[in-house]
Amino acid sequence: MLKKVPLALGAAFAASVLMLTSCSASTGEASGQITLEFPTWQGEDPAFAPWWNELIAAYEEEHDGVSIDFYQVPFNSYVDQMTTRFSASDYPDIVQLPARNASEFASRGWLEPLDDRLADTDIVESWTPLQEEMALEGKTYGVLLLGYGYTMYYNQGLLDDAGVKVPTTADELVEAARAVTDGEVYGFGATTQQGPDNYTELMSFIVGNGTTLADEDGNFQADSPSVVEALQQYRDALSNAPAGIQSQQRNELFLSGKIAMLLDGPFFLPELDSAAAGVKENLKVTAPPFGAVPGGVSNSIHMPAGLDDAKEEAVWDFIELAASPEWQERYATLTAVPAPREGSVTAEALTQHPQLELFQTLVEDAHTIYPTDPEQRKSFSRLSEIVSQAAIKLISSDKPTSEVAAELQQDLESGLGS
Repeated sequence: MLKKVPLALGAAFAASVLMLTSCSASTGEASGQITLEFPTWQGEDPAFAPWWNELIAAYEEEHDGVSIDFYQVPFNSYVDQMTTRFSASDYPDIVQLPARNASEFASRGWLEPLDDRLADTDIVESWTPLQEEMALEGKTYGVLLLGYGYTMYYNQGLLDDAGVKVPTTADELVEAARAVTDGEVYGFGATTQQGPDNYTELMSFIVGNGTTLADEDGNFQADSPSVVEALQQYRDALSNAPAGIQSQQRNELFLSGKIAMLLDGPFFLPELDSAAAGVKENLKVTAPPFGAVPGGVSNSIHMPAGLDDAKEEAVWDFIELAASPEWQERYATLTAVPAPREGSVTAEALTQHPQLELFQTLVEDAHTIYPTDPEQRKSFSRLSEIVSQAAIKLISSDKPTSEVAAELQQDLESGLGS
């Protein structure tokens, strides 16, 4: 027979249960309150932060009880930080990656395959073919947010002062850079300290020269005549660039009228608005001065493996919203770069950003600067490091270019296999 509980005691017991329930609920998922951690290197970026902030606000309005902790991490240390966190099973809920590193993270089992979820959407058939970079061994591990072709940004005033025309070939680029370089004014701008951008800048010359670092079978060919020629072009161009700078310093010098030409993706365009007085009106964009358009994948969004069901659904809803026609059109309009969803560049976007027409053409013609061999994609961090070391040799040493190329070939074969 059950014993009656005194009314006062029963009330106290009920109150304690309610208190425990409330405390448990305040921790998050028990009450449906979910916070999704979202670190990014674009949180303060003038081109991309406005889109992310608008998207997050719309998502939170549609998802009562879900909030997104969106915060900035420096790009130069971003991949290292994420690698350390994933290795310790301390991963964020929304994962943004430089797309070139996606295969490496996927190969370690850190990313959740999205094929079943993608099958219920029109994302794959509506996306740029560069979405293939998100696939590894038959599974898709993310959604590409930006593919691009490289653009040449130039200062028409500095070229005019030097009496040279806008270059259309690599040799013309080097000649124009030499003509402009004088004292504190430089003909070309690039990253001349070791960092992530050494790889992309050097590979732009290699791919632009109509060749690749590895052949179709994945065999490295860094010492081939065509690659050696591209390495020499890169070296000659950077001999007319400021020494010892990173990309942000390069950008600042260009925007202050101290650098005449640089290569970058379409995402650099919004920064032209911050150029110094008397400089902005001279800054223009054109196709890169190569026979082939170098390009690649910029960044992508992913779901980490190991989330609970509630967070999985919340993260997928966020990815799907970002990929929707409405938000892809908004992406092109706000960022002034072509969104990956077909048809996202609207007449309104072209009116605001006429350069989008050039950017769209370049991405359609682009040849990737990133490895296509699956094993090399899995080891991209090591590959990038080896190429960056070769770039620094070209910038700072007197070794013949053919010797640097031979050392690069040896390092690639010993470090990654042929």
